[in-house]
Amino acid sequence: MAKQIICIVDDDPLFQYVTKRMIDKVLDNYSLLQFSDGLQAIEFIKGNLANAEQLPQLIFLDINMPELNGWQFLDEFRLLHTGHYLPVIYMASSSTDSTDINMSKTYEELIGYIVKPISREELKNILAATYID
Repeated sequence: MAKQIICIVDDDPLFQYVTKRMIDKVLDNYSLLQFSDGLQAIEFIKGNLANAEQLPQLIFLDINMPELNGWQFLDEFRLLHTGHYLPVIYMASSSTDSTDINMSKTYEELIGYIVKPISREELKNILAATYID
């Protein structure tokens, strides 16, 4: 199997660290992209659209971040019109606000909404669904 690319877009270094450690226990052959705001992530995607093998297949996206928040990232992603690049995107937020949860349902790009912290079992299920066909 080709090396899987996972991306964490979150300004919380602890969430990034813990999530990476949990992924390490489930997957062997993967690489991780980490961005602390949505602007860095969307610029990376824009810069690599011609090289799909460089782009993440799975993205964990926070809502509240500097520069571009999660909603703004998704709005920018939509503008790319990337029919050939359709990553699995999960909103991963500490927000339990029904406004945020309902807003996430308006983005067809999102596969789901996860309230942080992500449990080990939830992460294993996401990775299994994403990478084991």
